[in-house]
Amino acid sequence: MSLFKTYAGLSRDIYFLCLARTINSTGDFIFSLITLVLTLQMGMSVVSAGIFVSMAALISGPGVLLGGYLSDLIGKKTIIVSGQVLSALMIMSCAFWSGTITIGYLLIAVMFFISITRPAYNAFIIQLCPEEKERKSAFSLMYLGANLGIALGPLIAGFFIKDYVHIVFMSIGAVFLFSTFIIWKKVHVRVSDDQALQTTTENWAHHVHTQQPQGEQQPGEKQHHQPGQQNPKQGSSPFRQQQGSKPSPSPLLPMLLRNPLVFFFIVVSFLNYFIYMQYSFSLPLQMNHSFGENGAAYYGSVMTINAISVILLTTVVLSVTRSFTALNSIATGALFYGIGFGALYLLGDWPHFTIVVVSTVLWTVGEILVQTNINLYIASRVPDTHQGRFNGLLLFVGCLGYTLSPYLTGLFIRGVNMESVWIIILGISLFYAICMVLLWYVEKSFTTKRGIESTDFSKSV
Repeated sequence: MSLFKTYAGLSRDIYFLCLARTINSTGDFIFSLITLVLTLQMGMSVVSAGIFVSMAALISGPGVLLGGYLSDLIGKKTIIVSGQVLSALMIMSCAFWSGTITIGYLLIAVMFFISITRPAYNAFIIQLCPEEKERKSAFSLMYLGANLGIALGPLIAGFFIKDYVHIVFMSIGAVFLFSTFIIWKKVHVRVSDDQALQTTTENWAHHVHTQQPQGEQQPGEKQHHQPGQQNPKQGSSPFRQQQGSKPSPSPLLPMLLRNPLVFFFIVVSFLNYFIYMQYSFSLPLQMNHSFGENGAAYYGSVMTINAISVILLTTVVLSVTRSFTALNSIATGALFYGIGFGALYLLGDWPHFTIVVVSTVLWTVGEILVQTNINLYIASRVPDTHQGRFNGLLLFVGCLGYTLSPYLTGLFIRGVNMESVWIIILGISLFYAICMVLLWYVEKSFTTKRGIESTDFSKSV
């Protein structure tokens, strides 16, 4: 399926939002920037620089939770614009503190405000896309654009960061402001759309109490429409079919307790982030272990292969798996994670870079399937009044996975050996896939018991 056909038909607002995210992501490499600036410019030790990176990672957790709550309270667009403007101003101010430790603390603050915008982006896509098909394509396009920007940004900055770091700071700030301007001027939530996206807490409570999957109705139940009112489109979420005034945000915890399947999904998603973090921790260690002094160069090649694979394979992979549900796509992606990372175990006996290339392509396919579908499961099961907070909670679990993965994996490597870690990752990936299949089976069984005609409201991208 062609790239144009896959992403054709989306709203103008989605195209501008994805364009802004792509532009913004070219400067969105704060973790690497902290390490490079503190070690190259200031001569700080790797251990000391690592403390600042860890602080930036830890502060991202409260950031995504706060961003999710505020996006539900005062609006997604407001949070994105405010967070990016503050990030831009802070990172541009680093140019005036060149050579001082203040830069480290400013970049940590930048990471906090960037993390605030993350759940707002996800929730904004859901708000702008009332239909399931649109939402799937929009998440895919956002993922593709973000990876394109991430691939280009560090490559360009690498030529200037050592001798002209102030130019890097000013450029990243300008990029943030430019992408913010696009969102502010070109991305709009129309009044009619905003009304159609509202739902009441009482309706959501009734929905989760009856555990009736979205897009479905009880046997014998008829849908009544007022004269002149359009019938809900097939594949759209019933939360988006309701109209009314926007209620005050209700507590998050009762929502989670009333919908244990969503709660289970969010908790188990910790495994996704734990596995995915191996590409930036265990993989470079494996390259050094297998290829010695050439390890760093080989790891750079791995990142290039990953970026190229994402750009070339995203549309193909998602087109092939279009008939999959979101849960089945995630389960399939987990299998590719396991096979891809597990293949690195072979480096212990055959230290050939060909194995690394094949491994990288395989786990990149897993990345595409998981990362483009992980938001869809929540999107179709959560009311719009809570999209920001549920996405924030999912991202918070992701922060926990990213934070704990290097530490726990490091303990295992120290206790056993380097290659054996990939067998553990293979096992965790298989367990993650089983959890997703189990969740799919439970939902399907529930639907069958109720005699409900199933609708594929969580189809894969």
